[in-house]
Amino acid sequence: MSYTNQVKEFSQLLDELSVTSENEKFYECFERLGPLPRDIKDAKFEEYLDKFNQIFGSLLSEMQDYDETKYQMLESRMNTIIELSFPFIKKHQLDHILKRRSSSYFDTIEIGSGFDGKQLTQVTCANTCVPNQFVCNNIGKNLCSNCRVVFYCSKDCQKMHWKFHKKICKSDIASKDWKPDYIHELRIPEFIQPTIASIPMYAIPLYYKDPINLLFAASGDPNDVIATVNGIPLDFNQEINIFINDFAERVTIRNFVMLYLLAKLGKNAIDAVIHIWYSSALTNEQWHRTTDLLANILYDKFDPHTKKDYIFEFDKLKIYTHFKPQTWKCLFEMVLCPIDLQTAIDMRERICYDYFRHNGILLPYGVPNLHHNTPNKFILDPVHGWTTTDCSDPLSGWDLLKVVQVENGTTKDDLYRKLFFYLRNQLELFIDRLQNLNINFDLYDEDALELCQKIKKNQFDRIYVSNICDEIYCGIKPVLTKLYPLLNNNNPHTTLIALFMNWLPSIPSSAAIESINNTIMKRLDINNSPSTLQETLDKIVTLTTKADLEVNALYDHTHQFKIYMEKMNANTIAKKIGLYRRKIHKIVPKRIYGSMKKDEQDKALSFEDERVEHLLYEVGFHTFKEHYVEWEIAT
Repeated sequence: MSYTNQVKEFSQLLDELSVTSENEKFYECFERLGPLPRDIKDAKFEEYLDKFNQIFGSLLSEMQDYDETKYQMLESRMNTIIELSFPFIKKHQLDHILKRRSSSYFDTIEIGSGFDGKQLTQVTCANTCVPNQFVCNNIGKNLCSNCRVVFYCSKDCQKMHWKFHKKICKSDIASKDWKPDYIHELRIPEFIQPTIASIPMYAIPLYYKDPINLLFAASGDPNDVIATVNGIPLDFNQEINIFINDFAERVTIRNFVMLYLLAKLGKNAIDAVIHIWYSSALTNEQWHRTTDLLANILYDKFDPHTKKDYIFEFDKLKIYTHFKPQTWKCLFEMVLCPIDLQTAIDMRERICYDYFRHNGILLPYGVPNLHHNTPNKFILDPVHGWTTTDCSDPLSGWDLLKVVQVENGTTKDDLYRKLFFYLRNQLELFIDRLQNLNINFDLYDEDALELCQKIKKNQFDRIYVSNICDEIYCGIKPVLTKLYPLLNNNNPHTTLIALFMNWLPSIPSSAAIESINNTIMKRLDINNSPSTLQETLDKIVTLTTKADLEVNALYDHTHQFKIYMEKMNANTIAKKIGLYRRKIHKIVPKRIYGSMKKDEQDKALSFEDERVEHLLYEVGFHTFKEHYVEWEIAT
């Protein structure tokens, strides 16, 4: 058959395509394209893409606002056709056309959190009207005098929005007497179970004048990495090599996605990265811009059978990936995940907390979120839904005492609003360093102990192992034995840092009872005693819970932790290997929110400010049983 006839048949087949066509009809188009010469094949592939977008693009746009179920079904079908097209596109080297078409379109798209796509750098007016699709984008300056959590740009906007806002402003949850059901039912809900916070690592000490090599052997979320990099001065002129490893594929690939977006798009990516990190949903623009960039990577890198290392270069910054094929496959599945938005979402401070718990979107209270209507498939699984637990809370991963200092037009009680702008500030600092310092990232997806063999030629000035020294994970001896050879012997400040979270301190019962009684009596207001049995029970539950938390925080665990470390033979193991446990820490406090002053490091925590107590006990949900240990090379 001549090329003329083949082109004619292809064009005829293309004209017949519609949304009701079987998937095989779309695949048949590729069969017709295969034998054609390069120039004709490129031109006809462009025609196919135009037709494909005409069929699916317009329908998806129409359905999104009125038929969520059909929208999801059509989107799933479209993704299936695209997925099965990849082998043909790569085989016939047509991916350059996809890259050119997508980049020319997406480069002009704004991917901020604002309704207009702009980056959200300040609190905006809360006046929105969904039926009329009206959103006021002015800066919010006037605070609602009743609920004191939303801002308006003018009295006119406040009056216009009152019929929508009054449901929250006058709701029971805003009243001083409101109590949640779990208080009345004498139970502790799952979503406020104590959790372990990832307390940011301290800055790189100023005595580092040579190239810096850092290893995060079990990184989890990138909190510690970002906080550490942000502590490096912008005038540091040596090379910085940062190795980041985590065994969990979804964690590893999500960290890569966030780092890649920040490197590629700079500060234009900040809002999108915050939502990829913490929210149940993104805006359409954020999702499509992200997946466009990732699709280009997958065309080039994804090989389901072979492990390959890749490098991504951005001026001074370099990102090296050392992933197994299944980790790249995990990214591929995330991009094409068919999960729907409903699965993704399944007093003043209480209002803001309830707002985040209800929709799972990390935005300042009062900022419109209806345009965040695309599921965040980077933290959702098609089988299990959310890959985070019910007790997970983004506030627990950051230093609350720093978060509450954020302004940006925020109120005292909207902690999630403050967290949003705190994260913006941290990511801005991080990007400044990505763009100005000589940084190399090496990303791995290995078991922490197996990683040691793969990077044995490297020497590190600081190694952070998170909590893998706990008995329920790897244990002290295997971790120290495997990682000791990686420490830089030539640097007298070389440090290995471990976090012990599950050592379960044994507080003497008599001391615990005495502390609990003292705490309850301190908080009990005799002049304002409950008038009913139910109120009495509510009071007892509340005071006992607070007392238990305070005992953990205020009790001096130093002696019990010392006994635990002796039981684990930690000092003997370290000495045989060539390590010494520091008595005075140089980098992290021995306990969460502890002091770094030499004569106060072993003291029990002390919080005289009630606001601080409230933040750490009731908002941060810390157990305060965590202990950090610093090991250095024995001299």
